[in-house]
Formats: sequence, structure tokens, C-alpha cells
Amino acid sequence: MASQLFELIPQITEWFFSFGYAVYGMILVLGVLIFIHELGHYLVAKLLGIGVTTFSLGFGRKIWGFQRGETEYKLSILPLGGYVKLVGEDPEASVEDPDEPAEPEDPEKSFYLRPVHQRMAVIFAGPLFNILFALVLSWILHMVGIPVPGTWVGEVMPKTPAQTAGLRADDRIIAVGGQSVRKWTELVGLIRKNANKQITLKIERGGRTLELPITPTSKTAKGKEIGYGRIGIRMSERVYKERYGPIDSAYQSLRRNYYIIRLTVSTLYGMMARTVPADIGGPIRIAGFAGEQAKRGLAYIVGLSILLSLNLAILNLLPIPILDGGHLVFLVLEGLRGKPVSLRFRDMSAQVGIVLLIGVMLFATYKDSMYYFVKWTQ
Repeated sequence: MASQLFELIPQITEWFFSFGYAVYGMILVLGVLIFIHELGHYLVAKLLGIGVTTFSLGFGRKIWGFQRGETEYKLSILPLGGYVKLVGEDPEASVEDPDEPAEPEDPEKSFYLRPVHQRMAVIFAGPLFNILFALVLSWILHMVGIPVPGTWVGEVMPKTPAQTAGLRADDRIIAVGGQSVRKWTELVGLIRKNANKQITLKIERGGRTLELPITPTSKTAKGKEIGYGRIGIRMSERVYKERYGPIDSAYQSLRRNYYIIRLTVSTLYGMMARTVPADIGGPIRIAGFAGEQAKRGLAYIVGLSILLSLNLAILNLLPIPILDGGHLVFLVLEGLRGKPVSLRFRDMSAQVGIVLLIGVMLFATYKDSMYYFVKWTQ
């Protein structure tokens, strides 16, 4: 019995540190993104002269905070979001939160009394700051160096052109047919173009440079024709850092972030139209991914932050009443009607929104659980 427990110690230790990385990564990433989102609301409100009574990271009971001027800044116990409470945000509400500081009676600072376009600017600032934050992070990452899969050989498959040519694991392919390659995508592209043609691979192995003739095949291991070349190697986990100048980094940042936004929007549309499977990552999977990226290094944490920041912006713009998108819909209706949407309608809509969000969170938790259950049982 004692020997069996002793054998389990390495596994328990590995699980403990993996869990620590996951929690650390999730708190770091989500905490920063929530702060940036709420900072957008806060700064635009202040710029427009609207009063801010509370800036909170998290919900529920306060665990730390301080008062500066009219605003209380605090950390709350539930780290699943945050909020900025504005002066006159909901003057029709009759029940006040006893934990919140009293709002000053100053009509000039009232959010509710401001023109519709100013209120829309405050609401939209949260998602906008998440998008801008992703663009800046991506710009910096491209200048410092973005990790890109290199051309190292991870594994040589048996009975393939690569094995016949003498390729080995950890070889680095530096040229294909006289054309230099540094990225795995470049290597794959050249191999695919040269199906059934003999070419020369220049490789680095143990400090030496070798040239190996090879003929990519256009067939699978079972002899099925696929129409493009393959040599039978798998990608290594080794990467190199691809760096750009300031101007090129700005272009790459815009291009890559546009691609992420377009992919996210099309995926959401596909899930709603039931043309793609519904698969939503919740806190459990985010924690797992964050832990994995934290172990791989800062650049990977930054990459995950970019992805989540854009997703946070898009999800907040969905027309669900308690999200920023829902508030924007109410303001658009107010602008068209010339008067605010009634408090009763907003309350009913908020209740529907809460039910929808709870449903989405339960679904995401279920998908997360099944994802890791399948992963652990494989």
C-alpha cells in the first residue's frame, strides 16, 4: 500500500502544479482583460464629465478597496467579471444597494440625463478597449517576436519517402529544392507542390549541413491518391521567433486580429444557424488553456490574451439585455422613439438575459467537462 502511494506522488505533484498554473493563468489573463474592459467605460465616462461612484473588479463582497474623490475602487470576491457604477445610471430604481456609496445629487454628472450618443459612447467603450488592447498586444508581440512552428522534424513515419531518404527526428530542414524555408507552412507548401518529383532537402543535423535527395509521394500509406506531395514527417514543438518592424507589425496585427474577429463572428453565426457544432469554452477550459500557455512562456500567454480579449469584445456586443450590446439596443430604440424604454420592459428583458447567460454558462461547463473527460480517457 505504501509503495503504491509512493508511486502516485509524482502524478499528484504534477497535477498540483498543473492546477496552480491553470489558476494563475486564468486569474492573470481574465483579470487583465476585465480591467481593460471596465477601464474603457470608466475613462470615457470621466472624459464626458459623467460621475463614477464605483470601479469594481469582481462581484459580491469587497475584499480590498479604497476611496478617491467620488469613486470607490475595489476588488470583490467573485472574479467572474466587473462593473463600473455611474451617477444616475438608473434613476428609476427604487432599491439602493446598502454596500454602495451614496450617489451625489449632481444632475450635470448624471449618466441618464446625457444625450443618447454620449451614453452609447460610454457603453461601447468597454468592447472597444478590448479590441484596441488586442491590437496593441499583437503589435508588440510581432515586434518582440511571435512564436512560429519551425522546420524541425518531430517524427519520421515508417515506410515513407522521409524514412527512405534518411531523415531523422530533430533534423532541421533549411531549404527545399534550393529555396530557403524557416516556417513549417513554407515547408509544407513546397513539398505539396513537388509531388512525384525528386528534390533536394538541405538539413542541419548535429552542427553539420547535409543534402538529401527525396521524392514526395502523392499517395497515402494505403495507396489512395490525394493530389499533392507528402514525405511522411510530423511537426516538432520547437519554434523560432518571427520578428517584424514597427510598420509591418502594425499591418500584421490588423490582419491577424481581423481574421480572429471574422472567424469568431462566423462561428457564432454558424452555431446559431446550426451549420457548425455548438462548442463553447467556459471557465474550466479557459483555465486549462491558460495553464498550458503559462507553462510554455509569456509569448503564449500574450497570444491567448489577444484571442480572449477579442472574444470578450464580441460577446459583450451581442444584443442580450444585461450585456453592453443589450444596452446599446435600448439606446438605439430610445433614439428612434424619442423617449427611454420603460423600466418594466428593461427589467423583464434583463431577467430573460440572465436566464440566457445562465443557460450558456451551464452549457459551456457541460462541454468543458466532456472535453476533459474524453481527453483523460483516451
